[in-house]
Amino acid sequence: MNEYSKYFSLKSSIENLLGTEAWYALKESDSISTWRKFLSKALKALKVSINETVQICDDSWLTEVNRCIDKGLEGLKKRSSIDELISCLTATLLDVSFLQTGLLPRRKGKVDSVNLRKDNWRHDVHRQVVYLQTPKQRESLFWSTQQKKLGVQAQMERYGQYRRSKSKLPYSEWCENDESLNQ
Repeated sequence: MNEYSKYFSLKSSIENLLGTEAWYALKESDSISTWRKFLSKALKALKVSINETVQICDDSWLTEVNRCIDKGLEGLKKRSSIDELISCLTATLLDVSFLQTGLLPRRKGKVDSVNLRKDNWRHDVHRQVVYLQTPKQRESLFWSTQQKKLGVQAQMERYGQYRRSKSKLPYSEWCENDESLNQ
């Protein structure tokens, strides 16, 4: 075990994003180039994900998010230790997280301290964040959640009952309304 074994949760998150190869590459690695490669790839994946997933936004927000991620990628190139790489990644993700709420506060050098009163953290001054879910997405989420809960075989049996019922309801609503399934 080396000093970088302490980053288990980060390695696990990177494995969730990038697959098992990333996990094994980082598992006991003390190679700065290996860490830089996978942290950079994670930020690039975030950028692609935002650009492909966020369908309704103003251009200035998207430009700011892309600029923030690009700054993080540039920062990763300049860091000379694994701890510095992780610090750069963390700062970038914290900035992107606040941008995702609508606004990145810029209080550096302006105030000594900020309390956690709600009005200090409401970020809808320039834009409002709205998460929408289409009926198809709602069904997809229900299907995935039900499959994890019941298993594939049991889910397919229930779906077969639904099809045989010839119900006009979406599958998720049919499952919620069918008392025999909720017992």
